[in-house]
Amino acid sequence: FDRGVVFLEDVNGQPYVAAHSGLPPKPRLDDLHYAVDKGDQMDDMYNAVANMREAIQIGDVSRMQGWRQPDWLPLDLSWLGLPLFYQDKIMGMLVVTRAEAWAFKRDAALVSKAFAVQAAIALENAHLYDEVNKFNEMMERMVAEKVEELNSAYLALEQHDQNKSKFINVAAHELRTPLTVIKGYLGMLTGDPAIQSNATLLKAVHGVLQGSDRLHQIVNSMLDVARLENQVVVPHIEPVNVGPILRILQKEYADDLAARHLTLGLDASIGGVPPLLADPELLQKAFDQVLVNAIKFTPDGGTITISGARVDDERLGACGEIRVKDTGIGIDPANHKIIFDKLHQLGKVEFHSSSRINFKGGGPGLGLAIAAGIVRAHQGKIWVESPGSDEEKLPGSTFCLRIPLAK
Repeated sequence: FDRGVVFLEDVNGQPYVAAHSGLPPKPRLDDLHYAVDKGDQMDDMYNAVANMREAIQIGDVSRMQGWRQPDWLPLDLSWLGLPLFYQDKIMGMLVVTRAEAWAFKRDAALVSKAFAVQAAIALENAHLYDEVNKFNEMMERMVAEKVEELNSAYLALEQHDQNKSKFINVAAHELRTPLTVIKGYLGMLTGDPAIQSNATLLKAVHGVLQGSDRLHQIVNSMLDVARLENQVVVPHIEPVNVGPILRILQKEYADDLAARHLTLGLDASIGGVPPLLADPELLQKAFDQVLVNAIKFTPDGGTITISGARVDDERLGACGEIRVKDTGIGIDPANHKIIFDKLHQLGKVEFHSSSRINFKGGGPGLGLAIAAGIVRAHQGKIWVESPGSDEEKLPGSTFCLRIPLAK
């Protein structure tokens, strides 16, 4: 062919020139069209080919009355229009022309028609590929925007977490000094004969002293969290038997457990746990925080059982595993991880009494964070197992601490 033009339909179904070959330089493509003027109407060749869904071949357009094409386009006598359609959907038209008349033979028209079918399939594939690319680009932009939003949220949360740590650290140090002074003066008042001889004043002083002791425990917990987060705490590692530590805690809480009719049992399996590679003081503090949590959330008359075993961990190797199981209210699976975050508390804090061992007693929400920090400092693992929270059925919870064994 001498000249060729590919017409495709836009989103509104109007044909436009998508590609061309052999046209004069700087062609005015907007007014490129072929038509037959019948006097009372103008038949557009694109519409004719599109409606018939068949090729239209004209051997000599000069003999066709009313033939119309742009003045700037050279007059080629042979004209062949081929429909581009895919699955009964018209996509456009392929036009090829030759300067001489009757240049396209029957076989050439058949081959061109077959080519037009294949071209339509290729165009449809290209269109689908373009849509997929646009969709992928849109998804990439959306993902990039979401990633940026998540990064911003992560940085904000990280800053918020740092602010909480700074507040805990500053508050603990600011509280510790006046608290020490208060406890010192309370000790002096307790020993004063005038106070000792007055039962009402003595009871009041003891009440204030108990409150200051509770506040001192909270301040110490705040300092423990700050040290663990800043990695100031360095465990003094040595072989440690867990049995004696747990028996010390059992004896320490005997009166509190009796007051609430709670039973704390040490399973015989504790004796079979080999020595752990740990800091005995820090390990006792971790067990203490987990035990206090079990006491708090076990109703009066409940049972707490501590058992142990030697286990093989895929990452840690040979370990000792201590399990603190209670018959308490349990923990929803959605909260199994966040309870080890600092300042996290379940339920409404304003309804809880501030106590270390009362049922659902309130606190700063640092105990389990301290236990988790100590376990991580020993390269161990800590987690909780509980089917859910229910204050009537009391499904209970089991806290598991896994520490590497002494080699």
